[in-house]
Amino acid sequence: MKSDIEAKPDVRSNKICIGIPCYQNCSSETLQDYMLMAYYFGRRYPEYEFFLAIKSKSEQFRARNSIVTAALQMDCRYLLMLDDDNVINWKENLEVYEGYEFLRKLLNHLKADPKIGVVGALYYHRGGEYMPVIMKEAKDGGFYYMREDEIKGELQEVAVQGGGCMLFDTNVFSKIPSPWFEPEFKFGTDVQICTKIRNEGFKVCCDTSIIIGHVMTQRVVVTPENRLALVAENASKGLHEEKTGINNTWLVNNAMSLYREDVEEYLGLTGKNIDWQVGVPSTLKVKYYEKMGTFESFENPEDYYKTLGNEQLARQLWFHMQPETLEWMNIVFKFINTNVDAYGLDFGCGSAPLSFDLALRGHKIDFIDLDGAGAYEFTKWRAKKRNLDGRAGFEWGGPYDYALFLDSLEHIKNWEEVLEKTINSLKDNGYIVTNYFCLKDYNNIEHITMKYKKEIMSFLVNHGVFPINQLVLIKRDMTFGGKVS
Repeated sequence: MKSDIEAKPDVRSNKICIGIPCYQNCSSETLQDYMLMAYYFGRRYPEYEFFLAIKSKSEQFRARNSIVTAALQMDCRYLLMLDDDNVINWKENLEVYEGYEFLRKLLNHLKADPKIGVVGALYYHRGGEYMPVIMKEAKDGGFYYMREDEIKGELQEVAVQGGGCMLFDTNVFSKIPSPWFEPEFKFGTDVQICTKIRNEGFKVCCDTSIIIGHVMTQRVVVTPENRLALVAENASKGLHEEKTGINNTWLVNNAMSLYREDVEEYLGLTGKNIDWQVGVPSTLKVKYYEKMGTFESFENPEDYYKTLGNEQLARQLWFHMQPETLEWMNIVFKFINTNVDAYGLDFGCGSAPLSFDLALRGHKIDFIDLDGAGAYEFTKWRAKKRNLDGRAGFEWGGPYDYALFLDSLEHIKNWEEVLEKTINSLKDNGYIVTNYFCLKDYNNIEHITMKYKKEIMSFLVNHGVFPINQLVLIKRDMTFGGKVS
């Protein structure tokens, strides 16, 4: 005879929370679809008790955390998280639609394998090449959209499941650190949560036999039947973008998240002494600007930079978190391919958030700056912390595939000497990447070469280095028969 405890049914296992982070302009296609879905669940899933959590989405991560909290408060065993722009019934079948059985399929996957922390359905992006929103992890540590030939039409393990359709076993939220979802400046919320789940030993899966639609802003639903036509239409309009890898914005966010973590550890910062509005401790930022006022008292700028100490690092953290800085970093990440071996120079590297990430992803980088400068000492420390032996050098070498002058050329007094040495150290068809010609900050007293843009461009061209856009110049033998004045 069973005890009362053994005989007591697991009521919690029959509770499902449907959570939807929602903007106010939810599409009519989604509203109609979700109403039909709710009706279907009520009629065809009598063994389950459903709860609804709809949260406004001024910030996606807050809405998703609120939904998880609501599911736990209602003691739900499962949480089905859907976006407000997905459509299950994309074939617009207004009769009883068997496609709503997708939930039962996902539930069965979780019940069959307790190691699955989250499982979802397949859907496609709303632009570019309309890539499937599932990702794999590559050898360089990045995440890449899976190709059509990698999609098996069955349950398969992935690195990242798109957040538009996720079914969680809520037990997983007791295993991963809270807040479960974090601000999007670090990663997209789906990348974050899937990484946390995998780090705790759970699997992330997608049943790619289940395909749902994705509503575009012009009231077009992306489906497997029209996605290739949409790609062709976009390409004909000049809207085509390369999407073979992860969204480059996420590459920047990933690099900056790790960079910020290391800066905080190096400076001994905690949430108590950081002004999160600007991202750096306000006391260090103030001290930096106080020291900046002494710049003109130094005959040699190098002596000035060696006095800045940790204040320089704090100011660089603030600077690199600014939207305009993140934007050009995003452009550089689009240009430099970390899937092939390369050897780079970062001159005037400072705290080097971008080039350091290139080294983490497999490139060899020589970091060159002033010994004793606060930001440069941090980069040396960071290379040891992140075990970059063999990929991080601190002496001039070569021949280089590329050279970076990011927020540095405007500070260099002996720019002719530095650029000539750089050019001689570049391979043929090697390139220089610099944001110098894009900068407009002429009032910064540290920017001593801003007025020499024409002269510096002429110097580069006369030494066989030619611009291909505002950021990139390439070393080629192109003799025009005369010097550029």
